[in-house]
Amino acid sequence: MSVNKVEVLQMLKRLEGTKQYQEKIGYFKNGKFWTYKDSLGYETIGYGHLVLPGEKEHFKNGITEAQANQLLEIDYQKAIDGTNSLNLGLSVDSRWYSLVTVLVFQLGLKGFSNFKRCIYALKTQNYATAILELKDSKLYHQTPNRIDQLIKWVIRG
Repeated sequence: MSVNKVEVLQMLKRLEGTKQYQEKIGYFKNGKFWTYKDSLGYETIGYGHLVLPGEKEHFKNGITEAQANQLLEIDYQKAIDGTNSLNLGLSVDSRWYSLVTVLVFQLGLKGFSNFKRCIYALKTQNYATAILELKDSKLYHQTPNRIDQLIKWVIRG
């Protein structure tokens, strides 16, 4: 089972809200993405980019689809760097590695680092335990569909 960058970026767009979905709910209009509050009340734009305090002014007139894709690429690379810093080892299946990257994208490295038992299960290739740990988390109770979708994506290969 292998996964490529394009597949992960497509998964992130589905999870964070495709352009079509955002158009339907009003976050994409007049050819631009606009800021919105995520489920925790944080300002977000494009495909799940957390708007930092110093960026607010930059996004006040919305961003184009190309700019949203560029932000996604930058945020994806940060998530990859964060995932690499977890030292999961070379033996972790690439799909599981991608799942961790998606979760680091969503939660930040600091947030995902709290999943210590899940990380240990991944390092020891105990994927069944990793699934149980994900399902026994506050994150799962907040976003069960997202986590279930990610688990199915990893398992189906």
